[in-house]
Amino acid sequence: MIGPEVVHRLFALREIGPFQRLEDTELLLIARHARSRRFEAGKLVLPAGLVAEALFVVIAGGAQVEGVAAPVVFDAPGLLFGLATTADYTAGPEGLEALVIAKPHVFTIARECPEFVVGLRDLAERAAR
Repeated sequence: MIGPEVVHRLFALREIGPFQRLEDTELLLIARHARSRRFEAGKLVLPAGLVAEALFVVIAGGAQVEGVAAPVVFDAPGLLFGLATTADYTAGPEGLEALVIAKPHVFTIARECPEFVVGLRDLAERAAR
């Protein structure tokens, strides 16, 4: 049986860039492994110098890095390539609600769902503009 929290996470993921390319069965698998985390405004989410051990997907509120809005999905480069963050990620003024996907699950998603990786690349390209 699929619980209401998993369904909520599935619908949240469906609205986010890289995940829009995935089938519902793939999203369901991800939703089952994602965990909801809430951060109060200004709270440190990911400190500078740390290599991320999870992917953060913003579903409400937002995050900031160096005073600028963080991407809706972060820190994929750090997670996938072992790169330390260059600045602190903090919850924005309205706080942050994020789905957090642990590193092993992200690698499984990347391996089994190549469209997800394409979506991450597209997101990174848009953020760079």
